[in-house]
Amino acid sequence: MATGFEAYRMEDPTLLANVREALLQSYFADFDAGFLKSPAGQSDIADHVDGRYNRCIDHVLPWLARYTKLGKANVVELGCGTGSSTAAFAQVASHVTGYDIHAPSVRAAQSRMKALGLRNVDTRVVEPAKLLEQLRQENPQGADIFVLYAVLEHQTPAERLETLRTGWDLLRPGGLLVVVDTPNRLVYFDAHTSLMPFFHFLPPELGWPYASRSPRENFRDSMAQASAKDAPMLLTRWGIGVSHHELELALGDIDPLLVGTGFEPEVLDMFPVTLDEEVLRLYVEKSGARVPKALTRNTLNFVLRKGDNADLIARRPSPPPVRHLVNETSNPVQAQRLHELEHRLLEQAQRIRELEEHIATPPLRHQLVDQLNGALKQTALHRQARKLVEWSVGRVKRASR
Repeated sequence: MATGFEAYRMEDPTLLANVREALLQSYFADFDAGFLKSPAGQSDIADHVDGRYNRCIDHVLPWLARYTKLGKANVVELGCGTGSSTAAFAQVASHVTGYDIHAPSVRAAQSRMKALGLRNVDTRVVEPAKLLEQLRQENPQGADIFVLYAVLEHQTPAERLETLRTGWDLLRPGGLLVVVDTPNRLVYFDAHTSLMPFFHFLPPELGWPYASRSPRENFRDSMAQASAKDAPMLLTRWGIGVSHHELELALGDIDPLLVGTGFEPEVLDMFPVTLDEEVLRLYVEKSGARVPKALTRNTLNFVLRKGDNADLIARRPSPPPVRHLVNETSNPVQAQRLHELEHRLLEQAQRIRELEEHIATPPLRHQLVDQLNGALKQTALHRQARKLVEWSVGRVKRASR
């Protein structure tokens, strides 16, 4: 799918080698050498070098171009890390400011910007306690886009609420609050941290010892070295899913603000629909739970816009048809027939309930019994049964003589 952003992809071997070396000398400098040589470590390095950057170029930028003019945007990114998404935004935006609390990550980000020749970027290391206040002070004119790329899941609940409120207050009219690549706490499988089902539902008192069963070696070892006192915060920093609850507590009703849902083609190409989210979406639809469909995705990618969004809301894409909950071999015609059959069964069930209510009183029940008895007497089966009974009675009488 052509997006118009292909020219910004990182593919040049020399550039990739330079960024890789810069990351190894900064962000990865204190990592265990054995881990870095392992398949998991090599995958982590590759993701930091160009993986997330190219995904942002291929998917996130064309997705956001639906809702704003990126070329004129002033972008603020909280939790910029090693600058993957920061650099991608800087390729097209007017200016990008990235904030992070981890100095080696910011040094790596600065090396990346230099290698890419990007001059419209500022990246800053800030103490955690001063982060949001400094962000407000240094951006008095506000921002057009506030980015949280794989950030919220690493914060405490209180930090999440303050971050969302600060980002929203920072936005100018028409500005976008963008959440990308964040796990949803409401799905069954923890694909972000433990790689186990249901793990993210556990309280820390259970999550800490149960982490020993995780197939993810570095997570398992990290938790094994933690004390009972430190384990809850360590679990939080590894990453725990987010849901609609934080958004509602921080911003109120988000439906009038929600313009990007994660069901757009650009996001679906990056995060295909999973069984978990289809089950969640079906539950939300059948139960009437007030959960926006954007918040039923396994990985949350959504855009909130500050302004009158009536036109954009009218064009919000619907989720794709259910696929995992029906036979994979079913064609669209069969799927439609199944849907129609379900609808008819629901209608019949409602009629039965209504009939039960009508015959709840004794007179109506007696009338119904009389009608059924009358109808039964008119059947061939009833006549045959009556003849059989008469023959049996006659035989008993003859035998008694």
